[in-house]
Amino acid sequence: MRILMVSDTYLPQINGVATSIYLSKKYLEMRGHEVYVVAPVKPDEEERVLVVPGIPFLMEKQHKVVFANHVKILEYALQHKIDIIHSHDPMALGMRALKVQKDLKLPHVHTYHTLLTEYRHYVPPPFTPDRRTVEEFSRWFCNKVNIVIAPTEEIKNELINYGVQRPIEVLPTGIDTLEFAKPPKRDIRKEYDIPDSAKLLMYAGRLAKEKNLEFLSKVVSRYMHKESDVWFLIVGDGPERKELEKFFENEGLTDRTIFTGYVPHKEIKDYYKASDLFVFASLTETQGLVVLEALASGTPVVAIAYKGIANVLVNGEGAITTRIDEEEFYNAIEGALTKQKELSKKGIEYVEKNWSMNAMTDKLEKIYESAIKEGYIDFSMPSIINTSLQMKISALFKRFIGLFE
Repeated sequence: MRILMVSDTYLPQINGVATSIYLSKKYLEMRGHEVYVVAPVKPDEEERVLVVPGIPFLMEKQHKVVFANHVKILEYALQHKIDIIHSHDPMALGMRALKVQKDLKLPHVHTYHTLLTEYRHYVPPPFTPDRRTVEEFSRWFCNKVNIVIAPTEEIKNELINYGVQRPIEVLPTGIDTLEFAKPPKRDIRKEYDIPDSAKLLMYAGRLAKEKNLEFLSKVVSRYMHKESDVWFLIVGDGPERKELEKFFENEGLTDRTIFTGYVPHKEIKDYYKASDLFVFASLTETQGLVVLEALASGTPVVAIAYKGIANVLVNGEGAITTRIDEEEFYNAIEGALTKQKELSKKGIEYVEKNWSMNAMTDKLEKIYESAIKEGYIDFSMPSIINTSLQMKISALFKRFIGLFE
């Protein structure tokens, strides 16, 4: 198959969507398929990627708002004789994927990676949509594709509640277990002057409001005050970084708190392997790839069992999961560090058995085959979605996107 993946984010950006696309491309190409990507960024060594123009997002500079020319994407799809489109977000490039779908009469699969209702605060006033509008937009977009992929059963149920009528398949992003089993290439502790004897806690991801970092910082700092040999490694960047730096400075823990800034995904396993425990308190994850990556690297996890995290972690299988409770999370950190070796072994086995990328690629191939068999359908038919609602939702989102075009 010749597959066109379309996304507003891709490596070297660090997030679950970019990782998912990269791994899907890698494993599909290992099986002989041709995968082409349209995105605003790409890794230097990556091939088969059309980089489209964009400008840094106001609230988070590592991401870009795209103002790509539809004609260039259409020509790219024609040049490579694309069989199927796979879009990975419904915003700027997702809208263009719908246009290519219609122009070339192609089947279209969409992965609804993110709970968009939880990310409305990134759209600045006066364009910030209310929850209802985001739900309506999600329904409108998903009802225009052949098959929708949801990373978790919870997301599938949410889309059904929105009124999505198209088939929805649950397909988590698999973990590249072979890659995470490799020994580290770098000595991260030495690079950051972290003592070998230190107990190193780690967080990786965007430093953003929806990651519940205020909760995490309070618990971790409390534990650091109790145990003088505990350090905290914060991998990633984002709009909340200055607030976090100020918090740990006020706590008098600057000397044992490391902010690495942006780290390329291909290097992240070295950071996991240098750490004794991965801590994660996000309440908005659709899946939470970082917790599975940590387990695959042999690093136990303490995380709040909420939304996507609750769907991927099993308490005791390399991880200790908690409720949204600071005392419980604190005790879990202490408990996990006392049985680190046992949890490390169980975590590696758990990910290999349940979340390997090979198993997920088998399922993705079948989804593509099903969509190609169905072929192009004219989703502009009134039976699929109310035309006036379509116009309302499109206008709301195009107003914001249009600021950058």
